Amino acid sequence: MRTARRTLWGWVALSVVTVGVAVTIAIRAGTGDVDPGGLALGLVSLMLAIAGLYQATLSPTSQDTDTAGLADRLADHIRKREEEARRRLLGGSDRTINVEFAFLPSPAHHATDAAAPRGTLEDIATHYRDLRLGRLVITGAPGAGKTVLALHLMLLLLADRAPGAPVPVRLSLSTYDPERYKLDDWLADQLTRTYQLRPAAAAALVTARLMLPVLDGLDEMDAGEVFGDHSRAAAALEAMNSYLHGTTKGQLVLTCRSGAYAALEGAELWAEDASRIDIAPVDQAATEAFVAARARRPARWEPVLDALRAAPESPLAQSLSTPWRLTIALAVHDERHPGGGWVRDPGELLALTSRTPEQIRDHLLNLFILAASSTGGAKAPYTQPQIRTWLTVLARYLHTNTISPRDVAGRRLSGTDLVLHELWPLTGHRRARTVQVLSTIAVWATIDLPAALLDSWYVYAANVTLMVVGSLLIAIPPWPVPSRLERVNAGGPAARGQLVNGLVGGLFWGGLIVVADMGNVLGPVAGLVYGLVVGLAGGAMVGFGLAGVLSDAPEFGRSHGNASPRGTVRDDLVSGFATGLVVGLGFVPYYWFAGGPVIALGAVIIYMLLFGLGGGRALALLYNRLFRCGFRGALDSLVRPWRVFGPLFGTGAGPALGAAGVRYLAFLLCTRRWWSGQPLPWRLGRFLDWCCDAGLTRTAGIAYQFRHRELQEFLIRGHIPHDLPNRATSARATRR
Repeated sequence: MRTARRTLWGWVALSVVTVGVAVTIAIRAGTGDVDPGGLALGLVSLMLAIAGLYQATLSPTSQDTDTAGLADRLADHIRKREEEARRRLLGGSDRTINVEFAFLPSPAHHATDAAAPRGTLEDIATHYRDLRLGRLVITGAPGAGKTVLALHLMLLLLADRAPGAPVPVRLSLSTYDPERYKLDDWLADQLTRTYQLRPAAAAALVTARLMLPVLDGLDEMDAGEVFGDHSRAAAALEAMNSYLHGTTKGQLVLTCRSGAYAALEGAELWAEDASRIDIAPVDQAATEAFVAARARRPARWEPVLDALRAAPESPLAQSLSTPWRLTIALAVHDERHPGGGWVRDPGELLALTSRTPEQIRDHLLNLFILAASSTGGAKAPYTQPQIRTWLTVLARYLHTNTISPRDVAGRRLSGTDLVLHELWPLTGHRRARTVQVLSTIAVWATIDLPAALLDSWYVYAANVTLMVVGSLLIAIPPWPVPSRLERVNAGGPAARGQLVNGLVGGLFWGGLIVVADMGNVLGPVAGLVYGLVVGLAGGAMVGFGLAGVLSDAPEFGRSHGNASPRGTVRDDLVSGFATGLVVGLGFVPYYWFAGGPVIALGAVIIYMLLFGLGGGRALALLYNRLFRCGFRGALDSLVRPWRVFGPLFGTGAGPALGAAGVRYLAFLLCTRRWWSGQPLPWRLGRFLDWCCDAGLTRTAGIAYQFRHRELQEFLIRGHIPHDLPNRATSARATRR
């Protein structure tokens, strides 16, 4: 404390001496040579700079991330997101099957503790809390409801979560490469990508074990059904067994198909110190209870229920023994015409009793896609061929990544996740990146033509050269990091520190403007005043969160925008154009004075396009250094410029305002029917959002996923291996 006081008094003394020297110089120079307003503004700016320098020298411990508070805010956001995800998984309903599960011991090192050997969906949270180490493995047959059970557990834990307790976060294991990343590093990276936390904040949450990983889909890490010693799933289990919290193993929840987990146990690999529960098939009583709770008119289902009671081992009973199949059977046979009447009769299922379970499965999946064209009695905005074609293109892309795992630019492509700005490898490893570079150069070269007409062609040629270099720098990172606008709580200490640093960085930026060009045009005093005003305004805007990539906390104010993965791309484009608008407006007086109002308006448009097309990458990195680190960052930019611009040449390092959004637009351009054999809609994000509402897809963080792996595999096969049943029964049912 005494050292801190001495440092504070030292800065105060330096400030007084500096102000005294400035006033003395002004008096000796005379008021005719020094503008009083400019002098006053300069003194205020000097005081802010000194305050920023003092803050930059504070102990790093005073600026540490508040991990407990960050975990609490993250918990609220995840609860809202997972409630929506659960609703969509259940087909827009809150009614689910109360599945039963039983404890299955591992060959060794399993955790039983005080947990009951049996349980149901409703008491899964009690079972989990009775586990001493909080390590749980959920297994079951395909469609048994593993993800729904994990989601239900998450929501129950979040409902009773104490402040500062770990936050359950659901992540897909399909992108985890155990040979390349430690589990801690991958978890922190997923928090950064999915919830837009700063890397330091994400790493702090993982290190403090304030994150409870809910790892979905261990069986989806490898192609086929081979799960041996050298599989990715085996390596992932080894990483989970090395995931420690102090002297014990860390908490986690894992989902996997029963067959895949049994194969791993056969290779003597399993989650150690974990309780494994296996979901049982849906029995007759649970089926009848679910139909009674979910069907619009349960009496229509009595013939089907009678058939299931009479032949519990029939192919039809086997096909409807999982929550997923039973849910889609209810969805397609409870569909109504907009004018009244039923589209299909559940009695149609009785005509399938002679077919195999696989044929009945494909029949239900085909009807499920057909029923998606009329959601809630309203006609879909897309035709049946469009829906099937576009979903098939995406399913085949994921299937390719699964059967032959591919690494593109250091990242393993997922077999389940569809992240909009990371879908560009679908069209090839280079096509979308090349289109991004060429289109950016073309737009920049076009909007800069006034430089050739008003100045000279030499200036235009120099500008175009810089544009080419800049566009290449933008496209070098294969996986651009999305940026976003973010409102920061101005009452918190972190926000106040960010504001002070933003003002200090803005002053430095304004000084650069004066030195570079403004002073020669407006004069030294007017140039100084103008530069400082522009710098302070820009610094204040950035300090309040204009460039959201600079903040420690994710944006929780707009949960609806973040709930949709396409919000990530939209926010990236908006942040680029908004930053360009602010920068352009800051230069309006200069261009107005130099060339008139038309030139000023043109400059604003140019800046908007420049930053909106990803040209803000270099400026974003510079802002990140100046406005987050204050005066220290300004000194770094002068003395050690590689600290600022070095990440430009790294792979995917640093934010690039608008670059992720532009990469997505370039990818869409490459999927036009006249150019590609894999057509997709222009508004792919809107289409996938509609698919979520229709029950065909779901969201997981910033990714879209097919609602179930069976649906994804059905689209890959691309045909129905049997004839559809006679629709005469359905026609009669419609007239009832």
